[in-house]
Amino acid sequence: MITRDGPQKWANVHVTAKAQLADLIQVDNSAPLGTPQPNGLDALKQTARDLDQLIQEAKQNGKHVRALGSGWALSDLAVTDGWLVNTKALNGCFEIADRFFNPAFAAARRPNVVLAQCGISIAELNVYLEVTAPNGNRRALQTSGIGAGQTVAGSTSGNTHGSAIKFGATPDYIRGIHLVTGRGKSWWIEPASAPLMHDDFITALGAEPLRDDDVFNAAAVSFGSFGIVAALAIEAAPIYHLDFPPIEDLTHDTLADRLKTLVHAENDPAAPYHFEFIFNPHDDLKRVMVTSAQQVAFQPGHETPPPVWIVRDKNNFALGTNTAKILLKMPLLSAAKKCEMQFDLYREKAILNGVRGTPGQVFTATVFYFEGYTEAAIGISIDDAPKMVEISSVVARQLEQPCISQVRLVHPGKTLLGFTNHGPKTCVFEFDLVNDKGFRKFERTLLDALKAAGVKYTVHWSKNSGVDAADVLHMYGADKVNRWKAAREKVFGGDAALKKVFDSALVERAGLA
Repeated sequence: MITRDGPQKWANVHVTAKAQLADLIQVDNSAPLGTPQPNGLDALKQTARDLDQLIQEAKQNGKHVRALGSGWALSDLAVTDGWLVNTKALNGCFEIADRFFNPAFAAARRPNVVLAQCGISIAELNVYLEVTAPNGNRRALQTSGIGAGQTVAGSTSGNTHGSAIKFGATPDYIRGIHLVTGRGKSWWIEPASAPLMHDDFITALGAEPLRDDDVFNAAAVSFGSFGIVAALAIEAAPIYHLDFPPIEDLTHDTLADRLKTLVHAENDPAAPYHFEFIFNPHDDLKRVMVTSAQQVAFQPGHETPPPVWIVRDKNNFALGTNTAKILLKMPLLSAAKKCEMQFDLYREKAILNGVRGTPGQVFTATVFYFEGYTEAAIGISIDDAPKMVEISSVVARQLEQPCISQVRLVHPGKTLLGFTNHGPKTCVFEFDLVNDKGFRKFERTLLDALKAAGVKYTVHWSKNSGVDAADVLHMYGADKVNRWKAAREKVFGGDAALKKVFDSALVERAGLA
């Protein structure tokens, strides 16, 4: 059911993006009072019809539409001047009957596939898979970001990366996409090379099949510009534990040697499943701290690890939301001193250290970043990681920019505009920054330095200060950009006015409208 809250000011969770909305619209699975409440496929079908009618109305009124998940994107990914559709109440998760699978999809994998509505959070999905799953079929996501507050659609469409160096980023566990575009009938999108669902399922969903590798690989990371993702077929794994040994302290030379051993981690049973390192650009590259984890068998009875990113201490004292910004802007502290404080705080509060648990138990952050605080995130090949450490450290020192960097390794994916697609492994460098002009200057200076050094890079769609069309062409090349655009034309049936409904400042600025 659709309800409207009217025009209002809006800001994302981290207060790094703001907008004046023409309307904030709520959508849920209920039917109007006095009518039968739909369940299962009927509920999914009804919600898709409601969303389709809403999009058609937006087209008629010349309004832009964006779907809103948790509002966790630090960039203007979900920003619109039109109608913002809050999908958080679309948080169901459903098992799929065996008869609904395409015969080509392996029977052994079918019990791991669920159909998750777009608004379900990663935390909610973890609870369903790991704790409340029917018939004791306990499963776990194959990768996750450090946080669990994002919605599944927001996490995947913005390419949240996590650190699964033998698997990939969140878009890589998607097997099918239920997409609503305002055409009068929704799409069920899956790769032609890896069909998932039987046509009987798609018919029962009230959708039309679209089996196309390029369309699937474009829609999977499309940041809300292909329509409203109503639901996703997600392939989990049988439940497992991640075992984190104590933090290691390495030199940068030792780190470089370690990275060389992880280039082909998927072929090495002894290689970690998760690998992350943190360095301080202002300490002359003296020390690095590393956290990693092996994927091990699930064993009931292990104590649940305490959550990371707790903002209250043992005396119940909580930092104010502007504390980090005030600290990093203090004129009496040098950038080096501020980074030293950040580095130590990260070790104490935000890194997994000597714990064991399921993904849903260890990746638990649901609190927001401090207000006025942001991140730049850049993907490069693992082969260029030592060079990236050096270049980014030089830029940080030249600009006197306080920013530690946490770096996570990811197996490359296949999406057309996925920023985690560098082979043989992607290293995602994240820099913690104050959200001011210095953030934009740091990011632009660093990208220019990488370009001058011949280092290929991409930026996180949910964490950047504003890439333009030239940036996108440089990062992805004309072939991928054109294929992505062609896929977008296909899902809207060549209807330019309908496609325009899902244009945004980000899409236009990036040359993708």
